[in-house]
Amino acid sequence: MKHMSMYAYVAGTTNNDINDKGSIACQIDFLKQTNVDYDAYFIDTFTGVCQARFQLQKLLMVVKPGDMIDVMDVSNMTSNVRELCCLLDEIEDLQITIFSDELEMGMSNSREPYYVAKMLCRADMVTMMQRSSNRKKMCQMTHQIDLHRDKSNKREITQQDYQIYNLLMKSDYRTTQQATGLSRSTLYRLKKRIQKR
Repeated sequence: MKHMSMYAYVAGTTNNDINDKGSIACQIDFLKQTNVDYDAYFIDTFTGVCQARFQLQKLLMVVKPGDMIDVMDVSNMTSNVRELCCLLDEIEDLQITIFSDELEMGMSNSREPYYVAKMLCRADMVTMMQRSSNRKKMCQMTHQIDLHRDKSNKREITQQDYQIYNLLMKSDYRTTQQATGLSRSTLYRLKKRIQKR
C-alpha cells in the first residue's frame, strides 16, 4: 500500500502574538495541537505588502497523488481570485487534499459552491485592502511632495529680491540677466513668487 504524506502549510506575519490568527506563531501552535506527525512544515513569511508564497509552490512540487496538506485557514493559501482559481486547478491535477477545521478541499469537493464563494469574497477583500493601502501611500507621497514645494515657495523674499524684481519689471529678461548674473528660469521663479504674494 502506498504511503500517504501529511504536510503542514503556514503563511503569515512574523509577530509572536499567539492570539493573532494572521501570525505564524498562532498557526504553528494550532497545527501542533492536532498532534499530527507532519512529514514537513512549509512556511511563507509575509513582509510588508509582499505576500509571495514561494514555499507553497515548493510544497506543490513535492506532493504526490493522495497526499494531504493541513492548514489552519485555507484562505491563507491565496491572496486573490486568480491565485484561488489556480490552487483549485492544482488540487484537481495533483490529486491531493487540502484540509483545515473549516473545510476539506479535494478532487471530489473542491468546487463546493459555499466555500469557494467564501474564499473568493475573502480574496477580493484582500485585493481591495491592498489597493486601498497603495492609494493611501500614493496620497501620502503626493502630500509630502506638495509640502516640499510649498516650503520652497515660502522662502523669505529679501530686499535684494525686490530690487531684482523691480529691475525686471522696468526692463526685460536679457538686461536683468546681464545685470544680476541670474538665469532666466531663476528670474522667472522669483517673479512668480513675488507676484503670488
